[in-house]
Amino acid sequence: MSVAVAVPPVSAVETEKVTPKATQPQINDQIPHLKDIQLPPTNAQLLTQDTEDTPETPEANQDADIELDVIGTPLVNFIEERQQSPTGVIILDQKEIQRFNYRTVGEVLRRQPGVVLGGPPGEDKDVRLLGLPKEYTQILINGQRFPDGGENREFKVDRIPVSLVERIEIISNPTATQNSQGVAGTINIILKKAPDSRISDLTITGTTSETVGPFGGVSLLYGDKQGDFSYLISAGVQQREAPKDKFKQTLDIQNRPTQTERENEDKSQLDISIAPRFVWRVSSRDTLTFDPLFLQTEEEKDATRNVNNQRFFAPSGRLQELQEQTVKIDEDKTITGWRLGGSWERQLSATADMKLGLLFQSTDETKDKVEITEGITNTFRNAAGSPLNQRRNTGTIKRESETKTDEELLGTLTFNFQPWENHKIIVGFEGSLRDREKKKITTEQQTVPTLTPAVERTAPKDIYTIEENQLNVFIQDEIRLGEKHTLTAGLRMEMVDNKATAGDSSTIEQSGTTFNPSLHYKYRVFPTTVFRLSAARTIRRPKFDDFIPFRDTKNGTLLQPDVIGNPLLKPETSLGLETGIEQSWGNNTGAFGLNAFYRWVDDKIENEVNFNPENNRFEQSPRNVGDGKVYGLRLDVQTRTPFLGLPNLTLFGNVSFLGSEVEDQRTREIRRFKEQPAYVANLGFDYVIPEWGMNFGLTYNILPGFENRELKDGKTEVTKQAGENSLDAYMAFRLADNVQLSLFGKNLLAAERSKDRTVFSSTGVFENSRIERETAERLYGISLSWQF
Repeated sequence: MSVAVAVPPVSAVETEKVTPKATQPQINDQIPHLKDIQLPPTNAQLLTQDTEDTPETPEANQDADIELDVIGTPLVNFIEERQQSPTGVIILDQKEIQRFNYRTVGEVLRRQPGVVLGGPPGEDKDVRLLGLPKEYTQILINGQRFPDGGENREFKVDRIPVSLVERIEIISNPTATQNSQGVAGTINIILKKAPDSRISDLTITGTTSETVGPFGGVSLLYGDKQGDFSYLISAGVQQREAPKDKFKQTLDIQNRPTQTERENEDKSQLDISIAPRFVWRVSSRDTLTFDPLFLQTEEEKDATRNVNNQRFFAPSGRLQELQEQTVKIDEDKTITGWRLGGSWERQLSATADMKLGLLFQSTDETKDKVEITEGITNTFRNAAGSPLNQRRNTGTIKRESETKTDEELLGTLTFNFQPWENHKIIVGFEGSLRDREKKKITTEQQTVPTLTPAVERTAPKDIYTIEENQLNVFIQDEIRLGEKHTLTAGLRMEMVDNKATAGDSSTIEQSGTTFNPSLHYKYRVFPTTVFRLSAARTIRRPKFDDFIPFRDTKNGTLLQPDVIGNPLLKPETSLGLETGIEQSWGNNTGAFGLNAFYRWVDDKIENEVNFNPENNRFEQSPRNVGDGKVYGLRLDVQTRTPFLGLPNLTLFGNVSFLGSEVEDQRTREIRRFKEQPAYVANLGFDYVIPEWGMNFGLTYNILPGFENRELKDGKTEVTKQAGENSLDAYMAFRLADNVQLSLFGKNLLAAERSKDRTVFSSTGVFENSRIERETAERLYGISLSWQF
């Protein structure tokens, strides 16, 4: 469950470790590696003695078998991994993923320490580690970034179905072997691997909501090993429905509604995913791996929005104008991403090996949107009773056609070797060529009183191309200092060259090099107690369209400044410190973790409005405005409870206290990072009934509200968002040795997103307030899994 566990740093980039000869077991014993760890099932009883002092019993193994079967994963105790690893990482295994019948990776991550999910309620697509904006979190698939359509370099994790996933790692402070673009942290999604023996699983899921009929999906997992060749076929198709009700209302200084908006939205998504893997051991020293990936999401969105706008005479307060509009939105989007990747691993000697990897990946996103507006505008006279003065009909059609293409060619070369008994050194090289292109065409035409020709409304930054080439070099040394101390030190150099071309063919080039050191220290205080301390430098690169050389000409005033790009924008950099203590007990059936973190963020990027004396106009552009701080505390626990007389009950929970500071460039006030809550917490339990062959449980997510201040169009916008709590539950039955049935419910509290926005003028005078409400529906489902 949501337990902070630890793995060796190279597991996050899937680099195979050196396997010493049998004549050198002491080297492997001193610094174990993930692939070398073979752990037995753990006892279900709460014991005080160490693991090695406690023999297993048949009853313990029998109780463990009652839980959901996990296909394609060796039985590994992650609490034991936590104790042995030199660095700290949170691991989510397949039992955690499968137990609640999560559909996507986003639904899994919502329940983890320090994780906040952005996007509309119920969709869980934008990961926000430490509660920071999504651009501070890095998403990896098998240790490498995957291109996506977002301008913030984010990856929408709702696109990845859990049927493809072996496990998930949440890395708070990276090692030198990992990409540095994760100021808040990194999510590494590891896909299922080729097995050592035959595995097969067919899972069918059906889901329904309160207003949408049945929908569901099917996934297939099949793999085997024939001699020196092993393979895995992992594929799935699933449909997701996300109906929503939205309400917005704007009030003026007299508390009169100047705008009221109601919207009903139906969103349907179809995910198609294929992730095969082929491994061929060519010789005793050479292994070839081929692991392509295909992800496609087709999204259809239909919405009807009713908008009423009102204006009033001053000072009488009589109604001056009433505009009633009906807006119908039809939007179709397709995101297709694929990767062709392979690697060659060669054992150079008993204590050295190398890995050469090459992959090409591409994401194409297309969107077509039609927005039809029909309205009636009534104007009234400034007299008692506000008699009607004039009525006119209005109508427009707005069309958007958008395409985004993001392609990357990446090559990697890694060497692992042990020059001395207590050292393991990794040296690596990575080079990538990336091309990104965006083209968004917007047109608008009037339909009333007569149909007029379409007029193009394309913004200057809606068309661009970017070439981004990168070369990374890293070295890392894992050192055992005696029996209780482990030190992992590394240095990573990242060199980036950018060339950005705007729609008017204006071009700008930029290059830079960053050196990112990292240091991780582990001290085994007692056999079941580990203390950790780490430091690492990370970066956040600018949005793609921030350094495009464009100018969007507005009025040039403080309230409507011109919007321009900033080709001289520098990346944000951060130095992160983390320390924590981890305690296990009960034959590794319980664990407790307490971790504190502090990050200094330099060259923070924010939009800023400045007066340009050369053209006498106000301009808004992203700038490196100053420094910030992020800090907090994470606590997590998991334990079975025989001390309560309930040996089959497992309790788990986590709470993260989050804080940050950044100076407002306008008011000089100290405020938090955008939309960061004060804390986030999760509670849950899992209960096994052996004689019935079933288990059940629930998890409760607590997300408090927050207050955010933002400069927008020369005005200060203050947003207060209420808390969002959610509840998921499940019940699983073993119908036969190879058949499992699960019932589940998601978003059982029908989470509502509630925001109150207040707008102040450039002089700090109140102008208007706005309330927003958005509700997602409950989901109920059934899942049948057959291991054939």
